[in-house]
Amino acid sequence: MKHTAALIAAGVFTVAGPHPATAQDLATAVADARAHSPALAAAEADADAADARVAQARAAAGPSARIEGSLGYGRLDPGGYFGLSADDVTPSAVQLVGEYPLYAGGRIASAIDQAAAGHRAAKRGTDMARQNLTLATVSSYAELLTAREMVASYAGLVAALEEIVRHAGLRYDVGDATSSDVAQAKARRAEGQAGLVQAQGRLTAAKARLERLTGKSVGALTALPPRPSVPPSLGEAIEAAIAANALVAQADAAVDGADAGVRAAKAASRPTIGVFAEGARVRDQFFPDYRADSMTIGLRGRWTFFDSGAGGARVREAQAQRSASAARLRQVQDDVTQAVIEAWSDLESAERGTEAAREGDAAAREALRGTWLEVRSGAKTPLAELDAAREAIAATARLAEAQASVQVAAWRLRLLCGIE
Repeated sequence: MKHTAALIAAGVFTVAGPHPATAQDLATAVADARAHSPALAAAEADADAADARVAQARAAAGPSARIEGSLGYGRLDPGGYFGLSADDVTPSAVQLVGEYPLYAGGRIASAIDQAAAGHRAAKRGTDMARQNLTLATVSSYAELLTAREMVASYAGLVAALEEIVRHAGLRYDVGDATSSDVAQAKARRAEGQAGLVQAQGRLTAAKARLERLTGKSVGALTALPPRPSVPPSLGEAIEAAIAANALVAQADAAVDGADAGVRAAKAASRPTIGVFAEGARVRDQFFPDYRADSMTIGLRGRWTFFDSGAGGARVREAQAQRSASAARLRQVQDDVTQAVIEAWSDLESAERGTEAAREGDAAAREALRGTWLEVRSGAKTPLAELDAAREAIAATARLAEAQASVQVAAWRLRLLCGIE
């Protein structure tokens, strides 16, 4: 009893401190999560696909060449024309065509711009996936540290409660305690055991979440590092977010893509001109032993000057999409601004809450030590010591959670501002 109580009084309920050098730290957990994340891998693959689409669009401005051919077997009957009689033939044809666009009315340039805007949006999608993963990892890491602290605290309390129940039973047997004293001790023990079970469940969930994110089993963890730096003022944070936030940049790229879509729709009604070269070799096509070889170089153009209004409708559609993209950009800017204001407020509140929790934790420890001495002197009952220990656990939990909240709030603000 004295040994367990002394451990409580000495401060067994402490916020997680330094661990061995081999322990995993937050930076390593974030790196492991990035290396493991299927969502991030998918976003990176989407960006690669978008980059390939840019290459495809640019290739349309260059020359192209194709070859076509056919080979068959049949019977050809000219019907006596030119005095030719029916005969078995093996008709064949080979054609080589090369083309180079000279003027496309802006189709190629607008297609390149659309693909480039899509690539920028996809790259920003990768940034968002990485930032969301980072925030999830930080939150899970902090939650796991808090849960481990709670389990350790409740385990110490349960051990003390077991001793209190045993001691109360012995005192009752010799007539030095009442049955209500024993019942109260058992009630406190049940309460402590329930708290331990809840803390263990919280620990299991937090551990599973971090292992799922990192793809590795979780061992010892170092304490949370000092909170990362953030912009010095709310105004600067908002400016940074508007300039570098991934959501804003992605919406801005969508506007650029919509602009290119308007140009593409207008270009569809313009003529196209290109040079071409064709070479052909034909055998047995029109009559037995027919032969023809040809070579042609020239210009080829096409212009659809009337399409019953379809071209104008496509332009109006593209302009409407451009207006919608611009509206979405403004909405995203407003949303990000609001999110930065909330994140800034959350960080300030979390820091003030941490200071208050630290003072409360120190006061609860001091009260626990004082109660322990009073119990030893007989001024208070052992149940008072357990109540003080329970308050110390609650204060320790509040401090651990407050410290985790500061870390998460700072990371959320940084990521909103585009700072990784």
